[in-house]
Amino acid sequence: MKKNILSYCLVLLSSFTFAQKKVEIDAEASFYYNTQDYFSAVYFYELSLQKDSNSFSDWYPLAESYRQTNQYSKGISAYKRVLTSKESAAFPNTLLWLGVLHKNKSEYDKASTYLKQFLDESLRPTDYWYRKALMEWKGAQMALSAKKREEVQVELMGEQINSSYSDFAPFPLGDSALYFSSMVADDGLAEELYIGHRSQFMQSQYGGVAELFKVFNDLNYHMANISFSPMGEEAYFSKCKTKNGDLICQIYTSRYRKGLWFVPELMDERFNESFSNNTHPQWGLWKGDEGLFIASDRVGGLGDMDIWFVPMQGSAINLGNGINTSGKEVTPFYHSVEKALYFSSDFHPGFGGFDIFKSLWEENWGLVENVGKPLNSPANDLYYVSPIDSFSIGFFSSNREGSRTITTESCCNDIYRFTKTIECVCVEVDSISAAMRLNLPLSLYFHNDEPNPKTRDSVTSVNYTDAYNSFMTQKDQYIKRFSSVMSGRAKNATERQMRDFFEQTVSGGYQSLLIFAEQLEEVLALEAKVEIKLKGYTSPLTASDYNNLLAKRRISSVENFLKQFNSGVLIPYLQNDQLVLTELPLGETQVSIGVSDNPNDRRNSVYSIKAAQERRIEIVSVLVEFN
Repeated sequence: MKKNILSYCLVLLSSFTFAQKKVEIDAEASFYYNTQDYFSAVYFYELSLQKDSNSFSDWYPLAESYRQTNQYSKGISAYKRVLTSKESAAFPNTLLWLGVLHKNKSEYDKASTYLKQFLDESLRPTDYWYRKALMEWKGAQMALSAKKREEVQVELMGEQINSSYSDFAPFPLGDSALYFSSMVADDGLAEELYIGHRSQFMQSQYGGVAELFKVFNDLNYHMANISFSPMGEEAYFSKCKTKNGDLICQIYTSRYRKGLWFVPELMDERFNESFSNNTHPQWGLWKGDEGLFIASDRVGGLGDMDIWFVPMQGSAINLGNGINTSGKEVTPFYHSVEKALYFSSDFHPGFGGFDIFKSLWEENWGLVENVGKPLNSPANDLYYVSPIDSFSIGFFSSNREGSRTITTESCCNDIYRFTKTIECVCVEVDSISAAMRLNLPLSLYFHNDEPNPKTRDSVTSVNYTDAYNSFMTQKDQYIKRFSSVMSGRAKNATERQMRDFFEQTVSGGYQSLLIFAEQLEEVLALEAKVEIKLKGYTSPLTASDYNNLLAKRRISSVENFLKQFNSGVLIPYLQNDQLVLTELPLGETQVSIGVSDNPNDRRNSVYSIKAAQERRIEIVSVLVEFN
């Protein structure tokens, strides 16, 4: 996703390139596209389409290039051109990117529609793109109901800091200095996203006009992401070069002694693992160890870019799957006093692009929280930082609407300043309830006719934990029974899908229920009133009246789980109606098409994934009120 240079020479040569043959222009476009120089690719694809607007082979890479250069409106138009073409099936991610670009334009209803269509048409729920689309959809749903945090004020820094080019990676030092990276005007139409592209360090003193911080700048490198130790005696920063279309960075350090900075040194292999991108260094004191929080795509990570902590003495530590995802987690900042990690992610549910997230440290990392509006926007929001002696003020970078631009609608990052008051209880309630809704709908699965098979009771004494454990013990039986008529690759694929269903879908639902219950306890303790709505589902093996009772029993088992959670901590809230559980049993009426209702075909009516997916209840919605 790096932005690259579209030099002014393209404009100077425009008359020459237009005279070129289309095949030559297409070759130029493909070259720049394949080397991830998307600004140049846009120029040549647009030129090619001027010669032949029906050249379908140009439309998809042009749409991709628009997206990579944050030209949201043009990207939507190009992707729609692909979607309505006969060749659209060759580009299954078109719906996903249409949803993402509509999010970038705050069009969350349209985004939800495209993302839901992509999810409905996906054949592999365990696929990365399915999970990406699901997180994007959850972000769109969150955005539809999100309120602006009134206790947070955001202002665009003035022209003494921000230029028409990208300005990013701010770092305040002491009471007077602000360091950051900026594109240099003589670089042409230069851009960057989350690490510098031909950028140099700048310094502003007492809010004055920023000047080049020449001490570390190296014209042979992209210089970015400068930060300092609390006393300002050590500096850490990235030096980056383009390699095969990617910007690869390494972390350097320098010491300040007797009024002089030492020559910068490359940090050791713990900070700069070979054959990987290592960047965004930020000093932190974590678990009693001094070290750097960094972003890296090194071996051992969970996704594209992960956040790591590298102590000054000891081995690098991945912050784990609570923080890191299959996507990109970048620009970490740990406030050692607040004990809070701030970072940006393009995978955790957000408002669009990269969002800023927060996690508190209390022996373990707490739940990841989207910091909300106005710190986040539909665009890219990165590089959150605040002074070591205060976390009520700080800075971040964004290419949101209102930022200065030189060409495209959201081309360039600017630096913003924020101030926030101490959070009131109502804000904490909103934060927790938003986190609860991100996991919805929460699906919980059951074995056939469980709990209490062959009865017509509408309630049960079974706790869902017991029903879940019972179902998980059936995993091998399900695999054996359903794959018994298969052989070869089909058998192996089916066994793998069934194993994924149990180990990811069923188990994941139960783990989400445990987290949900913890969040519920937190929000009730803050005196909020909560209503939870639950739906029951069944497979169609028996009559509708029996299935309605079975659905009620399944809901009852989840109610029992909540009553017995944490030694009954939620019972007083149920008794005084601060916590209300609303049942919506649906029985067979909601069964998907294609699920067998033949009792003599137990392979398909009991042991198939399709049938198992119907035997569930869902926590559909959570309504939280705070007076």
